[in-house]
Amino acid sequence: MSGLIINDNIASMNAQYNLNRTQEALNKHIGRLSSGYRVNSPADDPAGYAISQRMGAQMMSYNAAIRNANDGAHLLQTANGALQTDNTILLKMRQLAIQAANSTYSEKDLKVLNQEYQHLNSEVTRIAKVTDFNGMRLLDGSHGTFKFHVGIYTSVNDRLAVNIGKMDSSTLGIRSTNILNRQNAKNAVDKLDVALDRINSIQGGIGAIQNRMEWTIRNLTNATTNVQASRAGIKDVNFASETAAFTKRQILSQSGAAVLAQANLVPQAAIKLLP
Repeated sequence: MSGLIINDNIASMNAQYNLNRTQEALNKHIGRLSSGYRVNSPADDPAGYAISQRMGAQMMSYNAAIRNANDGAHLLQTANGALQTDNTILLKMRQLAIQAANSTYSEKDLKVLNQEYQHLNSEVTRIAKVTDFNGMRLLDGSHGTFKFHVGIYTSVNDRLAVNIGKMDSSTLGIRSTNILNRQNAKNAVDKLDVALDRINSIQGGIGAIQNRMEWTIRNLTNATTNVQASRAGIKDVNFASETAAFTKRQILSQSGAAVLAQANLVPQAAIKLLP
């Protein structure tokens, strides 16, 4: 359509349309540059938004699994520390029993040795009752098997388990021992050796799980990094290209506003045709 018309300024309408589209694009660029994300809503990239959300959930799960593994490692370290104390106590008891097995000690001397021996014996049981992690008794048998969820799914491969059991003097078989005479002292040595073997076996199992925890944490951390990198490639904005596009839209916005002003002046030419 050509000619000079007033009621419908097509040039102005076209300029307004283009200016509005430019402004909408400019607002998107501002949103991306201010947030640092290329995808801020499903409308920006429906597929990319859905994928990034799933990856975000996966990252949160990995972080939770890492926390679980760290907490599990700390629990095991607490139990291992108590067992190490037990080990030291049993070695001291064995030393006293070896002393008592010698004929150079009088009955009075043996009573003194046995007094220390029994206090150490009682301490093993006390440690089993008081060793605690987050309100859980670790050595009293109330939690025979500890299961640590160190994966992001629910299969058996996402869990690590360790059995500690009850570690008091009765369970270790040394509660009724004494060193009041040579024969009892020799019997005590044999039972203490059995108890030491049991503690060493439990500590070995705990140490093996602790090593696995370390490797599990490394693997989870690596997986988290890779997922985060993939998510960043989808969601994060490229500031170089986005800044260039933003500058382009700014120029178009300014030129569009200038052209719109000129287009609005076109109908005024009709006034000159009036007599």
